[in-house]
Amino acid sequence: MPSRCRRAPGRLLGALLAVAGAAAVASACADTADGPLVSEEAVPEEVVTTTTAPPEPPRSEGTAKVGDVQYEFTVTCYDRGAGEVRAVGVGDDPNSGGQVQLFVEASFVEPYVGLTLADGTEIDPSLDSPLDFYVQDDVIRASAIRFVKDLDPETFEATEVGFGEFEIHCYSYERESPS
Repeated sequence: MPSRCRRAPGRLLGALLAVAGAAAVASACADTADGPLVSEEAVPEEVVTTTTAPPEPPRSEGTAKVGDVQYEFTVTCYDRGAGEVRAVGVGDDPNSGGQVQLFVEASFVEPYVGLTLADGTEIDPSLDSPLDFYVQDDVIRASAIRFVKDLDPETFEATEVGFGEFEIHCYSYERESPS
């Protein structure tokens, strides 16, 4: 009589494959509570974002040349409205090493450019010559300016210093109400 323990080899192989398949399904379901991970459920990669402040605009600057001396300035520009700009600057006197001040009024009515040197000397445009400013693309400039010092406001007499020019680059503006 044949033993009941003997089974057919095909049945044994099928049982082993069924157990292996069940183990694979069980391990795939072990990662989530509701089944295997699918692409929508995949854990997203960590996103790193960085923010940087926008670059600061360069400082407004200018140069003025009076005779043979050239001055360089750090300037604050004021928007006065109606296309008029006021620029006030501070720089170093290349002759004395002291502080020089610049004042520019780019106005349609009364344009003006003046310097105050470290020793207090005021340099102004001559009242005998026209003063024409050009304002375009945030640049104020004038050339062929006849500069004088010691200007007497009553007699309009002055000591000539020489011809010169200036150029101001306004990269930013402070707001100022028209006066």
